Amino acid sequence: MSEEFKLAAGSRIKYGCASTSLYAILRHGIPADAPRHGFEAPADSVTQGIMVGELMAYFSACAAFCNNTSALHHTHQDVMATFVGALQEKHGEKPVMPELEAIAAEAGLPVILEIELAEDCILLADERFVGATEAEKSWKLWRSGSLQTSAGIPASWIKQFYFPRLLDYRDVGTARSPRMLEQTTDSALMVGGLMQAWHKDTPADLLTAFKKQYGRTNFSQSLTFDETGLERFFNLNAMLDPATRLLNQMTIWQDIDALAKKQEIQLG
Repeated sequence: MSEEFKLAAGSRIKYGCASTSLYAILRHGIPADAPRHGFEAPADSVTQGIMVGELMAYFSACAAFCNNTSALHHTHQDVMATFVGALQEKHGEKPVMPELEAIAAEAGLPVILEIELAEDCILLADERFVGATEAEKSWKLWRSGSLQTSAGIPASWIKQFYFPRLLDYRDVGTARSPRMLEQTTDSALMVGGLMQAWHKDTPADLLTAFKKQYGRTNFSQSLTFDETGLERFFNLNAMLDPATRLLNQMTIWQDIDALAKKQEIQLG
């Protein structure tokens, strides 16, 4: 049996989720039994611990976002169909639909939490890429694994969170505005996570290519992970206004879907 592999205190790791989880995480941290975000049925996910990584954190954020979006549209089919129809008919105009308020409160956008470990933590292998006894290889080659802590990850370990560029209706009313292009680039980072998971592309190669093209390896926006940072995020007009939050859900979803299809990746 191989020796256990530990990430040392001070190591920086990332965790992907949807924005609907942020306040619960600020209050209680990330629980030790946090669900593994993926596109498979929950019963197929057997890895214990908190799935963390680098590019695979963007895979997790993508999965959490896509699952949230799919569930929201399924639950509110008629209203969302009317909303999408209004977007298509009057491009760049905000639909006046009071019934969107309750729906938008459930809409989560993809976010990445950057965590600094305050103590040494055992990491188990991500068996998507390596065998169960190859935790060190899992981290060094694939930058993915399952963090083992008795009490989860305290909120105090989380230093900042990253999120995509958010749009308003003026942005979508013009032909490929710079902000729209920036959001598409953010979506491409999540599709990089899909490529690592589906095609087993190495994250170092994917991130090197991404940085060479775009000059960064994170979502374009970030804030400190504390009460003030979350208030600033949720008070952005794109989050506060129901129709605008749902607009961003749709534009990010469309970008992920289009980019994934180019890579022959099925989202469900």
